[in-house]
Amino acid sequence: MTKHKTLFLTQRGLQHQQWAMEAAPPELDLIMRRGTDREELLALLADAEFLISERTGMIDAEMIAAAPKLRLIQRLGRQTWDIDLDAARNAGVAVCCLPNNGCIMVAEQMMLQMLGLLKRLREGMTVTAEGADWGIETKRGDEDTFAYNWSQRGGIGKLSGATVGILGFGEIGLELVEQLRGFHCTVLYHKRAQLPAAVEEQLRLEYATPQAIAEGSDIVCSLLPYQGPKEPIDAAYFARMKAGALFVHCGSGATVDEAAMLDALRSGHLAGAALDTYTYEPLRAGDPLVDAVQDPALNLILTPHTAAGGVTAGGRGRTQDYDNILALLAGRELQYRLV
Repeated sequence: MTKHKTLFLTQRGLQHQQWAMEAAPPELDLIMRRGTDREELLALLADAEFLISERTGMIDAEMIAAAPKLRLIQRLGRQTWDIDLDAARNAGVAVCCLPNNGCIMVAEQMMLQMLGLLKRLREGMTVTAEGADWGIETKRGDEDTFAYNWSQRGGIGKLSGATVGILGFGEIGLELVEQLRGFHCTVLYHKRAQLPAAVEEQLRLEYATPQAIAEGSDIVCSLLPYQGPKEPIDAAYFARMKAGALFVHCGSGATVDEAAMLDALRSGHLAGAALDTYTYEPLRAGDPLVDAVQDPALNLILTPHTAAGGVTAGGRGRTQDYDNILALLAGRELQYRLV
């Protein structure tokens, strides 16, 4: 069988690399690299037929010129502003992107977290399920007969017009911005490398430091990657946040000081918090978070690391990474083609 040399560039950890390797079809001679230097990169491109780039990473005219056999650049994700599309077009190289379903679902989870906290969903469900006597006669409803807010709930907010700050802006952040668009929010973001001005304008984003996001946001959305043994979102960060703000987290585990978050929540400084990932997983009885979520007075939403969906992660979930390569080899139409 002819093997087609394929260079796979990623910024992700070893587990994700392994899953991608496991999913590769046998037709490919796959070379995986993370953080390779420029000289090696250009050498690897010399006889590559296919280039896969995961999420981000500059693909410029020099790289494309160094790959005379290149037939397809496949970007995994929708962030394509760092690919020189004109150079690819001039070289006759196809370029495709691939929306990441897992990232889309995580963004949806963050919308659920924000809306659930704003609407005090857990509290409302608990009160409704009590079936208590509120001193109001129960009547069949019609257009003039109803018992609006019969339990006298307060503190219910709205997402529309809020200032939302995103810490760690990657593929999930991009999907989240798209989903927030209809809510007319002001969106602040922070990432290690600021986006080009044209991209900020297109997405209607404003770059800000993490401190400015804490101080100016009604809702702070954490999508931070793992950053080492000390959690970057700590007591000092929560203290900087606006009184009455919300905190939602679908980033990597071990990036949030959970004890500090609970202190800010119990003190009333935070109006609500929602997490899908944790420093230690799975959560077990006796964990302070498990104890805290039993308290009906806390506006706290915890989910069991399911934001990306209910299917166990693994190599089978990465097979679509290679669909366009197989389509090109078979003479079929490419999906999500940009050039």
